[in-house]
Amino acid sequence: MTTVYSASVMKPWQDWVAGSLQSANENWIPLCTHSSFYSEIERRRRAEDAYKAALTELKKKPHYGGPDYEEGPNSLINEEEFFDAVEAALDKHDQIEEQSHAERSRASRQISLPPDTYSSISPPKYLTKVEEMVQSHMTYSLQDVGGDANWQLLVEEGDMKVYRREVEENGIVLDPLKATHAVKGVTGHEVCHYFWDTAFRNDWETTIESFQVVETLSDKAVIIHQTHKRVWPASQRDVLYVSVIRKILSTNENDPDTWLVCNFSVDHDSYPPSARCIRAKINVAMICQTLISPPEGDKEITRDNILCKITYVANVNPGGWAPASVLRAIAKREYPKFLKRFTSYVQEKSSGEAILF
Repeated sequence: MTTVYSASVMKPWQDWVAGSLQSANENWIPLCTHSSFYSEIERRRRAEDAYKAALTELKKKPHYGGPDYEEGPNSLINEEEFFDAVEAALDKHDQIEEQSHAERSRASRQISLPPDTYSSISPPKYLTKVEEMVQSHMTYSLQDVGGDANWQLLVEEGDMKVYRREVEENGIVLDPLKATHAVKGVTGHEVCHYFWDTAFRNDWETTIESFQVVETLSDKAVIIHQTHKRVWPASQRDVLYVSVIRKILSTNENDPDTWLVCNFSVDHDSYPPSARCIRAKINVAMICQTLISPPEGDKEITRDNILCKITYVANVNPGGWAPASVLRAIAKREYPKFLKRFTSYVQEKSSGEAILF
């Protein structure tokens, strides 16, 4: 028997079903909306993780943030961080320089030298100092330091040896450095010429930002102001110095003549120290002698018959507050690199040219 319900009995049940369906429709989240919701949560999570990572990195390397983490009397950067930063900057500079050298034109420039005359230096106030420096280098810089316990052998590569004597004054590293080298196929005249002549300075000197000849004292002596590229976090430095080139005749017929370039710091009214740079003090000499192996018979001397013995000495007061350990580590790295780069440059420039004795 079939039961038949009246409309009045069914209505409450119908209202409940309708209400439930309406509620379900209102709360229903379509599949696409559900995916976007969780994608948004994931994006926010990744953004928060990146933000936290950035904060952590900033806490690890606060020295990117201000002068307290640069060279100075109250610097907060430690020696290891200082060295790492300087070394990274030098590595980057070397890469840039290698690319620049590869792209640089190798067109040979004609060497133009004035006669070997040494006109008097003017003004006279520099004359005494020039003579004093030249004589000092000829007397002391050529002395052998190989057996001296005060000198430490830093680097030995082939014919090149680099020595250092550790000296500090008021906390500033003043280590004298001395290097000896033997370079085939060039003369002492050629090496000193390229070292002294400012026309070629930017070809081989990679640390200079700018330089200017302040005053010409004679045809063989000039005053130069030179600003070096800054290597962060170290402060930028400049130097003001007399640069003189000389030929010293041998007093013994069995010994070769000597070519010498001497660079030493001076003061000049036109270029006082500025707040932008720390004024470094230098006393540097490039001393060269040419050895000739006579060719057989009546053959002409070629570059295969010549060898240049080089003695390079550098006394530098960098000033400032760079850590001693950093200065010594950088000197050990950079001086041999400079000497190899410069002598290779002289060999390259002199190849195919007439020999300048």
